[in-house]
Amino acid sequence: MSSRSTFQASASCATRSRQQPDAPPEQPSEEETMTSIDAAARDKLANLNADLTPVRISEIVLKTSRFEELKLWYQGVLGVAPFYEHNPAAGTSGGQERATDIRLCFIRLHLDHPYAQMLAIFEIPGTRDAPGSDPGLHHMQFRNASMQELFTRYERLKALGILPHRTANHGPGTSFYYRDPDQNVVELSANNFATVEEYKAYFTSESYKRNPSGIEIDADDYVARFRSGTPLAELVRIPA
Repeated sequence: MSSRSTFQASASCATRSRQQPDAPPEQPSEEETMTSIDAAARDKLANLNADLTPVRISEIVLKTSRFEELKLWYQGVLGVAPFYEHNPAAGTSGGQERATDIRLCFIRLHLDHPYAQMLAIFEIPGTRDAPGSDPGLHHMQFRNASMQELFTRYERLKALGILPHRTANHGPGTSFYYRDPDQNVVELSANNFATVEEYKAYFTSESYKRNPSGIEIDADDYVARFRSGTPLAELVRIPA
Protein backbone atom coordinates (compact mmCIF):
# COMPACT_ATOMS: atom_id res chain seq x y z
CA MET A 1 0.00 0.00 0.00
CA SER A 2 2.87 2.41 0.72
CA SER A 3 3.82 2.58 -2.95
CA ARG A 4 0.32 3.60 -3.98
CA SER A 5 -0.48 7.30 -4.08
CA THR A 6 -2.83 8.36 -1.31
CA PHE A 7 -4.91 10.21 -3.87
CA GLN A 8 -5.18 7.26 -6.27
CA ALA A 9 -8.34 5.20 -5.93
CA SER A 10 -8.05 1.53 -6.72
CA ALA A 11 -8.64 0.87 -10.40
CA SER A 12 -9.88 -2.60 -9.72
CA CYS A 13 -12.54 -1.19 -7.40
CA ALA A 14 -13.77 1.14 -10.14
CA THR A 15 -14.05 -1.70 -12.63
CA ARG A 16 -15.57 -4.24 -10.28
CA SER A 17 -18.44 -6.05 -11.94
CA ARG A 18 -22.00 -5.59 -10.77
CA GLN A 19 -23.55 -8.23 -8.55
CA GLN A 20 -26.71 -10.08 -9.39
CA PRO A 21 -29.69 -8.59 -7.49
CA ASP A 22 -30.08 -11.68 -5.30
CA ALA A 23 -26.36 -12.20 -4.64
CA PRO A 24 -24.40 -10.67 -1.71
CA PRO A 25 -22.57 -7.56 -2.91
CA GLU A 26 -18.89 -7.99 -3.54
CA GLN A 27 -16.73 -6.21 -0.96
CA PRO A 28 -13.32 -4.64 -1.66
CA SER A 29 -10.26 -6.74 -0.91
CA GLU A 30 -7.93 -5.77 1.94
CA GLU A 31 -5.43 -4.43 -0.57
CA GLU A 32 -8.10 -2.13 -2.04
CA THR A 33 -9.07 -0.55 1.29
CA MET A 34 -6.41 2.05 2.03
CA THR A 35 -5.73 2.63 5.73
CA SER A 36 -3.30 5.56 5.74
CA ILE A 37 -3.64 9.29 5.13
CA ASP A 38 -0.64 11.54 4.55
CA ALA A 39 -0.43 15.22 5.51
CA ALA A 40 -1.60 16.43 2.11
CA ALA A 41 -4.65 14.17 2.18
CA ARG A 42 -5.40 15.21 5.76
CA ASP A 43 -5.37 18.88 4.76
CA LYS A 44 -7.46 18.21 1.65
CA LEU A 45 -10.10 16.38 3.69
CA ALA A 46 -10.09 19.12 6.35
CA ASN A 47 -10.91 21.70 3.68
CA LEU A 48 -13.48 19.52 1.92
CA ASN A 49 -15.29 18.57 5.12
CA ALA A 50 -15.41 22.02 6.68
CA ASP A 51 -19.07 22.26 5.62
CA LEU A 52 -20.08 18.99 7.31
CA THR A 53 -21.49 18.76 10.83
CA PRO A 54 -18.86 17.20 13.14
CA VAL A 55 -19.55 13.55 13.87
CA ARG A 56 -20.20 12.27 17.38
CA ILE A 57 -19.13 9.00 18.94
CA SER A 58 -22.22 6.81 18.69
CA GLU A 59 -21.26 3.29 19.75
CA ILE A 60 -18.48 1.41 21.52
CA VAL A 61 -18.53 -2.38 21.12
CA LEU A 62 -16.59 -4.67 23.45
CA LYS A 63 -15.86 -8.30 22.68
CA THR A 64 -15.55 -10.84 25.46
CA SER A 65 -15.87 -14.50 26.33
CA ARG A 66 -17.33 -13.55 29.75
CA PHE A 67 -20.57 -12.07 28.50
CA GLU A 68 -22.66 -12.27 31.70
CA GLU A 69 -19.85 -10.90 33.87
CA LEU A 70 -19.27 -7.94 31.58
CA LYS A 71 -22.98 -7.23 31.14
CA LEU A 72 -23.63 -7.20 34.89
CA TRP A 73 -20.55 -5.08 35.58
CA TYR A 74 -21.49 -2.37 33.09
CA GLN A 75 -25.11 -2.47 34.14
CA GLY A 76 -24.05 -1.93 37.74
CA VAL A 77 -21.34 0.66 37.07
CA LEU A 78 -23.32 2.71 34.55
CA GLY A 79 -26.69 2.24 36.21
CA VAL A 80 -28.35 1.41 32.87
CA ALA A 81 -29.86 -1.92 31.90
CA PRO A 82 -29.57 -3.31 28.36
CA PHE A 83 -32.53 -2.29 26.25
CA TYR A 84 -31.89 -5.08 23.73
CA GLU A 85 -30.37 -8.56 23.99
CA HIS A 86 -29.93 -11.20 21.32
CA ASN A 87 -29.15 -14.91 21.53
CA PRO A 88 -28.27 -16.65 18.26
CA ALA A 89 -30.29 -19.62 17.09
CA ALA A 90 -28.80 -22.99 17.94
CA GLY A 91 -25.99 -23.93 15.59
CA THR A 92 -25.42 -20.42 14.21
CA SER A 93 -22.80 -19.11 16.66
CA GLY A 94 -19.08 -19.30 16.11
CA GLY A 95 -19.10 -17.90 12.58
CA GLN A 96 -18.53 -14.34 11.45
CA GLU A 97 -18.68 -11.66 14.13
CA ARG A 98 -22.03 -10.28 13.00
CA ALA A 99 -24.98 -9.46 15.20
CA THR A 100 -27.25 -12.24 13.94
CA ASP A 101 -24.74 -14.97 14.79
CA ILE A 102 -23.54 -13.94 18.26
CA ARG A 103 -24.87 -13.29 21.72
CA LEU A 104 -25.01 -9.55 22.39
CA CYS A 105 -26.62 -6.72 24.29
CA PHE A 106 -27.01 -2.98 23.70
CA ILE A 107 -26.93 -0.42 26.53
CA ARG A 108 -28.22 2.98 25.45
CA LEU A 109 -26.53 5.80 27.35
CA HIS A 110 -28.03 8.78 25.57
CA LEU A 111 -30.47 9.54 22.77
CA ASP A 112 -30.78 12.88 21.03
CA HIS A 113 -32.02 12.07 17.53
CA PRO A 114 -30.32 11.60 15.10
CA TYR A 115 -27.52 10.88 17.58
CA ALA A 116 -27.34 8.12 20.16
CA GLN A 117 -24.65 6.84 22.50
CA MET A 118 -24.52 3.11 23.10
CA LEU A 119 -22.25 0.52 24.64
CA ALA A 120 -22.57 -2.95 23.14
CA ILE A 121 -21.15 -6.25 24.37
CA PHE A 122 -20.46 -9.04 21.87
CA GLU A 123 -19.76 -12.56 23.11
CA ILE A 124 -16.86 -13.99 21.08
CA PRO A 125 -15.95 -17.45 22.50
CA GLY A 126 -12.25 -17.93 23.11
CA THR A 127 -11.50 -14.21 23.29
CA ARG A 128 -9.87 -14.41 26.72
CA ASP A 129 -7.32 -17.10 25.91
CA ALA A 130 -6.71 -17.06 22.17
CA PRO A 131 -3.45 -15.33 21.13
CA GLY A 132 -4.09 -12.18 19.12
CA SER A 133 -7.72 -11.88 20.25
CA ASP A 134 -7.46 -10.22 23.64
CA PRO A 135 -10.56 -8.80 25.34
CA GLY A 136 -11.26 -5.17 24.52
CA LEU A 137 -12.50 -2.98 21.71
CA HIS A 138 -14.42 -4.63 18.86
CA HIS A 139 -15.23 -1.49 16.84
CA MET A 140 -16.19 2.17 17.17
CA GLN A 141 -19.15 3.89 15.55
CA PHE A 142 -19.37 7.56 14.60
CA ARG A 143 -22.82 8.87 13.68
CA ASN A 144 -23.28 11.40 10.90
CA ALA A 145 -26.01 14.04 11.05
CA SER A 146 -27.83 12.62 8.02
CA MET A 147 -27.63 10.06 5.23
CA GLN A 148 -26.68 12.91 2.90
CA GLU A 149 -23.62 13.72 5.02
CA LEU A 150 -22.62 10.06 5.41
CA PHE A 151 -22.65 9.63 1.63
CA THR A 152 -20.75 12.87 1.07
CA ARG A 153 -18.09 11.74 3.53
CA TYR A 154 -17.91 8.34 1.80
CA GLU A 155 -17.48 9.94 -1.62
CA ARG A 156 -14.71 12.23 -0.42
CA LEU A 157 -12.83 9.39 1.25
CA LYS A 158 -13.26 7.21 -1.82
CA ALA A 159 -11.76 9.93 -4.01
CA LEU A 160 -8.59 9.53 -1.96
CA GLY A 161 -8.63 5.75 -2.27
CA ILE A 162 -9.96 5.19 1.27
CA LEU A 163 -12.68 2.56 0.97
CA PRO A 164 -14.87 0.69 3.45
CA HIS A 165 -14.20 -3.02 3.82
CA ARG A 166 -17.89 -3.62 4.57
CA THR A 167 -21.13 -1.71 3.99
CA ALA A 168 -24.47 -2.66 5.49
CA ASN A 169 -28.04 -1.52 6.05
CA HIS A 170 -28.60 -2.73 9.62
CA GLY A 171 -32.22 -1.62 9.78
CA PRO A 172 -31.97 1.19 12.37
CA GLY A 173 -29.04 2.71 10.49
CA THR A 174 -26.73 2.41 7.50
CA SER A 175 -23.03 1.79 8.10
CA PHE A 176 -19.73 1.96 6.25
CA TYR A 177 -16.90 0.08 8.00
CA TYR A 178 -13.27 1.19 7.68
CA ARG A 179 -9.98 0.07 9.22
CA ASP A 180 -7.58 2.60 10.75
CA PRO A 181 -3.77 2.22 10.44
CA ASP A 182 -3.75 -0.11 13.46
CA GLN A 183 -6.58 -2.15 11.87
CA ASN A 184 -9.17 -1.00 14.40
CA VAL A 185 -12.63 -1.09 12.83
CA VAL A 186 -14.30 2.32 12.55
CA GLU A 187 -17.99 2.42 11.62
CA LEU A 188 -19.34 5.58 9.98
CA SER A 189 -23.12 5.54 10.12
CA ALA A 190 -26.35 7.47 9.65
CA ASN A 191 -29.86 7.02 11.01
CA ASN A 192 -32.34 5.33 8.66
CA PHE A 193 -35.36 7.13 10.08
CA ALA A 194 -36.63 10.69 10.05
CA THR A 195 -38.06 10.61 13.59
CA VAL A 196 -36.93 9.22 16.93
CA GLU A 197 -40.26 7.40 17.27
CA GLU A 198 -39.65 5.42 14.07
CA TYR A 199 -36.06 4.72 15.11
CA LYS A 200 -37.00 3.35 18.55
CA ALA A 201 -39.94 1.38 17.15
CA TYR A 202 -37.70 -0.52 14.72
CA PHE A 203 -35.79 -2.13 17.60
CA THR A 204 -39.01 -3.81 18.74
CA SER A 205 -40.10 -4.88 15.25
CA GLU A 206 -40.27 -8.49 14.12
CA SER A 207 -37.87 -7.63 11.29
CA TYR A 208 -35.15 -6.59 13.76
CA LYS A 209 -35.81 -9.52 16.09
CA ARG A 210 -35.35 -11.92 13.17
CA ASN A 211 -32.30 -10.20 11.75
CA PRO A 212 -30.35 -7.64 13.85
CA SER A 213 -27.54 -7.65 11.27
CA GLY A 214 -29.64 -6.31 8.40
CA ILE A 215 -28.30 -6.77 4.88
CA GLU A 216 -24.99 -6.21 3.11
CA ILE A 217 -25.16 -3.47 0.47
CA ASP A 218 -23.16 -2.27 -2.50
CA ALA A 219 -21.96 1.18 -1.42
CA ASP A 220 -21.82 2.76 -4.86
CA ASP A 221 -25.22 1.43 -5.89
CA TYR A 222 -26.78 2.50 -2.58
CA VAL A 223 -25.38 6.03 -2.84
CA ALA A 224 -26.33 6.29 -6.53
CA ARG A 225 -29.94 5.35 -5.78
CA PHE A 226 -30.09 8.03 -3.08
CA ARG A 227 -28.53 10.63 -5.39
CA SER A 228 -31.03 9.77 -8.13
CA GLY A 229 -33.97 10.59 -5.87
CA THR A 230 -34.98 7.26 -4.32
CA PRO A 231 -36.96 8.14 -1.15
CA LEU A 232 -35.09 7.33 2.06
CA ALA A 233 -37.86 5.06 3.32
CA GLU A 234 -37.64 2.99 0.15
CA LEU A 235 -33.83 2.96 0.10
CA VAL A 236 -33.47 1.59 3.63
CA ARG A 237 -36.35 -0.90 3.51
CA ILE A 238 -35.14 -4.44 4.28
CA PRO A 239 -37.01 -7.19 2.40
CA ALA A 240 -39.06 -9.48 4.63
